[in-house]
Amino acid sequence: MYLADIRIRNFRCFADETVHFAPGINVLLGENNAGKTTLIKALELVLDQGRRRRPAFFDFHHPCADFHAVPAITITVTFRLYATDAVEDKALVATWLTKLDPPWEAHLTYEFMLESDEEEKCRQALGGVTDQNEYRRVIDSYIDKYVSRIYGGDPNNHLVAERDSLERITVQSLEALRDAGRELFAGSDPLLKRLLRQVRDEGKTAAQKATLDDEFRDLATRLGTHMQGRISLEPLLKLVNDTGAVEGGKPHLADTLGEEDVLAALRLYIEQNGVSLPADQNGLGYNNLIYISLVLASLDHQADPTRRGTNATLFPILCIEEPEAHLHPALQYKLLKHIEKRIKDSKRNRQVFITTHSTHITSATPLDQLVVFTIPQGQMRPHIAYPGKCFLDTPEGRKSKAYVERYLDATKSNLLFSKGVILVEGIAEQLLIPVLAEILECMLEEHHVALIPVGGVTFKHFVPLFGAGLPAAQAQYALRRPLACVIDGDPTRRHHENDAKFRKCNPYELNDTTNYDVKPQSDVVTGLVTLCNANNMIMVQPGGKTLEYDLACENYGQTLLVTNACTHEEGLRALIIDPASTPAEIEETVTRTRQATEHLDEQERARHLVATCYLSCLEGAKGEHAFALAKALKEAKGTASLRGFAVPTNIASAIRWASRQPAPEP
Repeated sequence: MYLADIRIRNFRCFADETVHFAPGINVLLGENNAGKTTLIKALELVLDQGRRRRPAFFDFHHPCADFHAVPAITITVTFRLYATDAVEDKALVATWLTKLDPPWEAHLTYEFMLESDEEEKCRQALGGVTDQNEYRRVIDSYIDKYVSRIYGGDPNNHLVAERDSLERITVQSLEALRDAGRELFAGSDPLLKRLLRQVRDEGKTAAQKATLDDEFRDLATRLGTHMQGRISLEPLLKLVNDTGAVEGGKPHLADTLGEEDVLAALRLYIEQNGVSLPADQNGLGYNNLIYISLVLASLDHQADPTRRGTNATLFPILCIEEPEAHLHPALQYKLLKHIEKRIKDSKRNRQVFITTHSTHITSATPLDQLVVFTIPQGQMRPHIAYPGKCFLDTPEGRKSKAYVERYLDATKSNLLFSKGVILVEGIAEQLLIPVLAEILECMLEEHHVALIPVGGVTFKHFVPLFGAGLPAAQAQYALRRPLACVIDGDPTRRHHENDAKFRKCNPYELNDTTNYDVKPQSDVVTGLVTLCNANNMIMVQPGGKTLEYDLACENYGQTLLVTNACTHEEGLRALIIDPASTPAEIEETVTRTRQATEHLDEQERARHLVATCYLSCLEGAKGEHAFALAKALKEAKGTASLRGFAVPTNIASAIRWASRQPAPEP
């Protein structure tokens, strides 16, 4: 049995949204204020009998769609069962079943509403309301009359769920703004004290426990008497007598200690390298990890029938918000793997819900366990995406899913958190495009755009995440954000007589169709364009040849392009200054290119001449050159040398698309 989905209506950012879950771990990720914490709170309203908080006015969904409708919150969770589930599971939800064919389904519904007579009065009071302030005044006047109920089965039948069954489902939530030190050690009933109480006399028989109780009472009496004999209250009581406080009763010290008093006095220490320090002086990250570990131990105790009998929790749920708090990546990974192991090895955590902003946790999680929250531009309600559902159930679809799951590392996971994405081929684009975006005054970080290198032939594996190639029913699960694919054009041609296959060529070599079959763009590009053509969130922007070639074509008179990573640096710079020259270092390339571009006009010949020589001088050093060029462009910002620098059209379009910025007026 597992919690299969939750439908949330009129609660905070959710007007009416159903969120689907996987068995085991569910990692909820995405931008801030997109609904992750709200979902956890919705789960608590239905399933947490001990910590349920009464909703207030701003817990209703806003903005209100109808000022004349009486608001109510409705949250329904669905449990799904299989024939192989334990008898205890089936018995737990037997009276809540709504689907009697395998797999069975059971519903629990939480409602926060007015009784029918009060609802009618409220509706009448809302009759003349025309604005938000007046609406709030009316609802606030009725909020104390709202009631909450939990129904089992079909909510239309209004059958109140049995409390005994509800109490066997527990939700333990660790909030994002948690103070591990305070939760563990401070307050009248800190977590450490509660856990020590749980494991006190662990494994002892009733007779052994009775003997230990007697021993404790004897020790406590002796200790109390000892301390009372060392303390004189007279100096303190003199002030009590003088102020008249004694009239309310004479203070005295009790000479007996209870086990609870001793448990509260015990302190946790951390030993490292032979030195023991109080845990409250331990690092924040390790205290956070200790806190989570002790909570897990507490859940083990609550779910153990040998300790709690029929009071044992049957379906424990753990919700952790931002477990990465104060933890470095290795510890984040270790914590996640430990939780996965717990779920596989026992029933003590049936399902775990983790909210996170950590790309390290995301990259270590299978796609089927990811739930992505985002707020599409211009909308108030969140969109929920499920990366694991975005691949066709075909050999190619399964191959793409496996590829993305394998290579969705901490860097590539940024595409799940961003508001826009640019997929690029490699390191050169990754280094240069942010600088080119600055030249366009369209900074990627300001628009929350992720720049992801995926390799030349692997675009096809990633674009299904954004709905490419999916039927409408499946595309609804895709990420809903603008995606731009910047890919090399890589034109090719094949000689009619001499070539068995297409070979790479330069753009100006495509004119000879008498002797050659030509492809202005590679098969990878045409395949990607075909795959994404019907998707209005994806833009494919191929270049003329490669990034470096296209940069040189647009800026063939800019010596700023030349870095110390270029071979024949001086000859290349001389050619850029005067395309009519023939530097000795690159004479062969210059001569060959001039012969091949005779059909072009003078300006186009100069453009392609510089681009061809530029590309040939970067063989084996594109990454090093991109780093040096990015640095040079940054240093030239605001200078005359940069004012004439042009960003290739395909890259400029991709940047604006992913950033959701319009093209400038011509």
